[in-house]
Formats: sequence, structure tokens, C-alpha cells
Amino acid sequence: RKRPKLQKLLAEIRSGRLQVDAILVDTYERFGRDEQFKALRRTLYQKYGVLLMTADSSFADPNSVSGQALALVESLRSTEENRIKAHNVLRGKRDAVRQGKWPGGSPPLGYKLESVLQEVNGRQEVAYSKLIPDPLTAWIIVLLFAKALESGWGATRLAKFLNTHADIPENIKPFDQTCVGLWLKCRTYIGEYTWERSNTGIVDDRRVSQATAPEERTVMPNFCEPLVARDVFNAVQQMRLARALKKQRKAKAETTDTTKVVLPITQGVALNYVLSGLVRCGECGRAMTANSSGAYITAAGEERRYCGYICPGYISGSCTNGRRVPEEWLRKIVVDLLLGHVLFPGDDTQS
Repeated sequence: RKRPKLQKLLAEIRSGRLQVDAILVDTYERFGRDEQFKALRRTLYQKYGVLLMTADSSFADPNSVSGQALALVESLRSTEENRIKAHNVLRGKRDAVRQGKWPGGSPPLGYKLESVLQEVNGRQEVAYSKLIPDPLTAWIIVLLFAKALESGWGATRLAKFLNTHADIPENIKPFDQTCVGLWLKCRTYIGEYTWERSNTGIVDDRRVSQATAPEERTVMPNFCEPLVARDVFNAVQQMRLARALKKQRKAKAETTDTTKVVLPITQGVALNYVLSGLVRCGECGRAMTANSSGAYITAAGEERRYCGYICPGYISGSCTNGRRVPEEWLRKIVVDLLLGHVLFPGDDTQS
């Protein structure tokens, strides 16, 4: 899914724009994982008459007896080789964390990487990198936690606070509420680093991420110099937990219906607003969120709420699109369009 050229090739084969007899790849592992390779090879051949062949099997016909035998052997070899490579990479990163070395990736805001050199064959080479405070941005994290502790605000209001702060350089802005929320729970800021907080796998042809069991994680308490005092960090976590529990209780109270027999597994705005997640900001591309006003009484004596979709980036100050789209109006337009296409397909005058 992260290889646009391959996806474009497959899309053009499916649409018939390309008349292809065979796709040639070097080896199994260069194309993809074994389970992906076998499923795609079968689909391409059965539906589109396209053979998927590898150079390491001398481009043997995968439908012949010899081709199937070679494919089976190569499949077992590549699967085991990928497993060993993945194990060695993870082991190397885990060992690096235990030694106080940065395992890779971009450092969190407030830190930068310092290269540690070693002499190899008479010349200096980078042996590894370690986290050190970045004087240009470390104070922003200190400011963030101090403001969170002082005000009790959530990530959205804190992001807006940072975006409007005069002393923060414009090249660092804008700050997104999602990133602010991640920073507020990042234990690296108290000098502690956890490796393998989550792991990934393939479920129904999709890569999914799930939390790693606590006993399988590698935790280094003195991994780097802390930016935030531990008591401040713990106090902020308690405040955020209290806010989350209060929000959950409020949502549960608002959605409780004693007349309903079958209750939803989880509560969420998608249960009330059918277009949640589908409405996108035309400026920044974020999914616009449904924002409801408090209940009010109309002149006719009816209780109503005004609800509209708004860009969350505008609320946090990271997007300038402040337009609020009425939920009821947009839902009616979408439903009318869908009904028009269902009841009068191909008739543009009805939609």
C-alpha cells in the first residue's frame, strides 16, 4: 500500500488499460511478503491471465509441475530469510537501547541527535547516535508541561496556546493537537525510553498495530537527560486521566437510552453523525469533526442542538479554514445524491 508505482501497475491491469502477459521480479522478498505474493499471483492469473514469475526460479511457469516445486522451495527459503532478518534487526535495536544508543528515527521535539565517533582503519566513523537536549526547542516542551499543569487544558487548547505564543519561531509552527497529546504522554521527557511499545502484523491484507505486552518491552530508565521533572509529568498524567474519565462518563450519560435493547459496543460520534471521518478540510486535508452546541429551546418550544463540521486544525490554530459546515444540511445533500443514483442511475436530472 506504500508503493504507488506498484499500485498503479495493478490498477491499470485491473482496468484493462494494460494488456500484460507476465510480470517479472527478481526474488520473492523483493516483491513482497510471502502471503502477499501467493495471493496476488493467484488473483492475477485467474482473473486477468497474468503470470507472476521470478528470476531466481529461471522464470519457470508457476503453473507447471517444475514451476510449482521451485516456487514452493523458494517460498520456504524467502520466508525463513525474512524471519531471520527481522529478528536480527529487532535484536540489534533492542541491544542499542539497552546501551543508551538511539535505535533510529527522528528524535522527539526538544531533543537532537549527537553522533559518537569511533576510529576504524585510521579514520573516524559514526558509531552510533544518542539523544541530547536541543537548546532551541527544549524550552518549548518545558513550557508545554508547565502550562498543562497550571491550566488543566486538553491537547487542543494547549496546541492553540503554542501556535499563538510569540516567542516560538514560526518555522516550528504549526503545532497539531495530536502531536501535543503524544508529547504529553511521552516518557522520554523524563529520561526514560521504552522500546517496542507496539508491534505490527498483517490482518485481512491490512497492516495493523497493537500494543506489546508489558513484560516484552525494553524499558531504560536513564536513557537520556530529562527535560521535565517526574513529579510534574506524573501530575499532568493524572489530570489527563481525570479529563478522559469525565469525558467518558459524560458521553455515556448522554447516549444512555433505557428503551434501547441492543447497545453499541463502543460510543463515538460516528454513531450519531454518519459522515464523520468522510468530510475533509479543503485547506489542510484533515478529517473535519462534528461539533455540537449545547441544547437550546426554539420559539416553538422544541429542544434543538446546532451541529456542524469544523476543521480540528482551526480549533488548535494550525489551520486557517474556520468554515463550519452545517451537519444537517450536508447530510441531506449527500443522502439525496445517493438516493438519486440508486433510484435513478445515470439520470443526472434527478440528482
